[in-house]
Amino acid sequence: MSNLLDRYALSRRRALATFGGLAAGMLSIPLLSGQAIAQPVFAIYPFQLGVASGDPQPDGFVIWTRLAPEPFEIGYGMPSAPVEVSWEVASDAGFRTVVAKGTAVAMPELGHAVHVEVGGLEPSRDYWYRFVAGKERSLTGRSRTTPALGATVDRVCFAIAGCQNYEQGYYTAHRRLAEESPDFVFCYGDYIYEGRGNRIWNSSRGPVENVRQHFGGEIYSLDDYRRRYAQYKMDADLQAAHAAAPWFVVWDDHEIDNNWVADLDQDGVDPRVFNLRR
Repeated sequence: MSNLLDRYALSRRRALATFGGLAAGMLSIPLLSGQAIAQPVFAIYPFQLGVASGDPQPDGFVIWTRLAPEPFEIGYGMPSAPVEVSWEVASDAGFRTVVAKGTAVAMPELGHAVHVEVGGLEPSRDYWYRFVAGKERSLTGRSRTTPALGATVDRVCFAIAGCQNYEQGYYTAHRRLAEESPDFVFCYGDYIYEGRGNRIWNSSRGPVENVRQHFGGEIYSLDDYRRRYAQYKMDADLQAAHAAAPWFVVWDDHEIDNNWVADLDQDGVDPRVFNLRR
């Protein structure tokens, strides 16, 4: 992981290298034109952070991905230009019957993430979704609509997740979650932890060595938070849990800072400064 830190300084040059000659051509496109790059060419697979769905309703859900060929670098391997991403939703895992499709624009202001609100679907059934950028295709995710309002339901299978401190354990429970194919996942918060990387933590049993470490110090800037989320989302078992079912998600304290309340944090930072971070 120390190598990842050393690579932060390569942002602009690495972004150009990631897109090859096309990236250099992008520099001539006026950024105010609003024109999205429809057929980007990637030297590195852009869907490193997987796919996800969430906020299901009886007639649809939200699907998500983010273009990040180099997730841990400043600039994450993308140019400062919007990029077109196509998406499709099917009623079968083989995509023989596509029931919805369209094009979204991954904006640099939003970290080249896309959130597509898919509607017009049938209640209480499975669907499958995927994304395409240029010639690159994402992995496939499975989502599900909720039952119709007032419908009688015999059973609903929820998985519960949260407090998933990356440093203190591997995500084998997420892999098991994916294998059990729940209808929905409820995440009660602490999806990430904001602290600096530590080799050892003081548990109730005394000093324990972390199985893996956050890289970098405590996170404060938007780039810091995006990089920390990327470190979590690079975990294949967590990606499997997201691809297995739609998530309902709320946050707790560690998504921002430990034990923060309103405009106050645990370190007594000026509320005006802390609110910038929050």
